[in-house]
Amino acid sequence: MRRGLVEITRQEIQRRLQDKGKLEFVSQEPERILIRYSGDPRTLLSLRSAEQVFLVVKALPRMTRSRHSLTALEKSLGRIDFQPHFDICRRVGVRLRRRVTFCVRSRMVGLRNFRRTDLQRGVERAFMTYGWRLSEEKPALEIWVEADEERVTVSFKLSSSEMARRNYKRADFSASISPTVAYCLVQLSDPQPEDIVLDPMCGAGTILIERAHSGRYRCLLGGDSSLEAVEAAQTNIGRKHQPRQLFHWDPRELPLDRRSVDKIVCSLPSGKKDADESEIAELYWEFLAECERALKPKGLMVLLTTQRSVLDSLLKTQPAFTTKQRFQIELRARKPWIYVCVPSPDRSRDNRMRSSSRSVGCFTNH
Repeated sequence: MRRGLVEITRQEIQRRLQDKGKLEFVSQEPERILIRYSGDPRTLLSLRSAEQVFLVVKALPRMTRSRHSLTALEKSLGRIDFQPHFDICRRVGVRLRRRVTFCVRSRMVGLRNFRRTDLQRGVERAFMTYGWRLSEEKPALEIWVEADEERVTVSFKLSSSEMARRNYKRADFSASISPTVAYCLVQLSDPQPEDIVLDPMCGAGTILIERAHSGRYRCLLGGDSSLEAVEAAQTNIGRKHQPRQLFHWDPRELPLDRRSVDKIVCSLPSGKKDADESEIAELYWEFLAECERALKPKGLMVLLTTQRSVLDSLLKTQPAFTTKQRFQIELRARKPWIYVCVPSPDRSRDNRMRSSSRSVGCFTNH
């Protein structure tokens, strides 16, 4: 899961699993949550904020820097009854034959007297003592060994790549947001059954689709300045998730009535590499003006951006919004920020960043 979004995953686990089996939270770290769960393991694969699910088969709480600890790990892996673990694997659809095929993925943090590849080879040798066959070509089991400063964990990966990528993403678009991050943005918007939800820069439609999967709503509205993006969103959404509307529009000139939407959830563009910061600032300013005009007085806006300094400056000079939350997450090499904003209490109906008149109905499907 993404660093910075673990708490949302914890809340989803609590909400969706607490009544379906005995649930115990063991630990919570910046990028993962460790739980004990006695319910159907297939339920774990339906979590929308987690990218991967693992079954821990061995955890050593203390692993020193010496090579002796590596030898100790190999020996401990040679004394495991795998039958309970295999039962769980089969329940989630892992096909295990008499001679198990496997591969090992490794990750190591901190300095030790051995390399990451030594750790991986040691784990491979340990599992081959069971008669299992090492194979990189469609192995039945993908085994992960992760060593941090103090401990090492060996796990079976239960989830497929579809868990993170979603099977609805038939059409992609450059800089399309991750489905798991889109789901987390939606959860921060506090989804309600009567929401009219807007994504003014919808890209491939990921945020809108994740909102559709997050409970009832009144209407989904989305659009983009790129016709290619709108077409991708139409392909991904298909005929599902009604009522909804998609538009090819300029997000700085939204064809929407004033005070017409309850929630705005959007991943803001970073701008071109050679673009001047003033260009991004102008785009953001005009975009916020439209959001201020379209959002209801008790509405809520969730934004994802890599341009923190630009957005901070605009929100400080624009009294129409109050920032309720602001925190950073990690997306591979990028570290964008999430903003949760509400209309300021003293916002006057006549105090608009830019007066405008729009009129588009919300329930005609296109």
